[in-house]
This record gives sequence, C-alpha cells and structure tokens, in this order.
Amino acid sequence: MRTFWLFFLVLLFLHQDIWNWSDESLVGLGMPTGLFYHALFSLACSALGVWAVTRAWPTEWEKYAEEKSSPSTKSNHIGKGNSEQ
Repeated sequence: MRTFWLFFLVLLFLHQDIWNWSDESLVGLGMPTGLFYHALFSLACSALGVWAVTRAWPTEWEKYAEEKSSPSTKSNHIGKGNSEQ
C-alpha cells in the first residue's frame, strides 16, 4: 500500500504541469503539448487504478464481506403471491 500512495502522490504533483502552461507547440497527433501531456497522464492514472484494484486491494475486506453475507437457502417469491388465479 505504501507504493500505491507514493505513486498517487507523485501523480498528484504531476497533475499540476505548470511547466507546460506557456508551451503552445504541437506534438503527438497534432495535439497541443498540454493536452497530450494530460492524455498520457490519464493513462498513467488508469494504470495506477488497475494496479490498485489487482495488487493493493485489501483482501481482508473481501473475506469480511463473504463471512457476513451467507447465501439464504429460502427462495424469495416477492410479487408472485396469489396472482396465479
């Protein structure tokens, strides 16, 4: 989890991108530098999210949820009552 928070804080800092504010040149696919930077930044945030869900997700929460929600053996027939007349 510490690695996740470290990457999160780095991305939080990089989100400001003050170094691109005055750059009007066009780069990848004819996009302005700031837009291209934020496109790459969005991909990095998505990768961090995927990594967090697959690697850093606390498995204790899943175990706790599975213990607390045991499947009911009774079938629930709400709405079917006596409507078969």
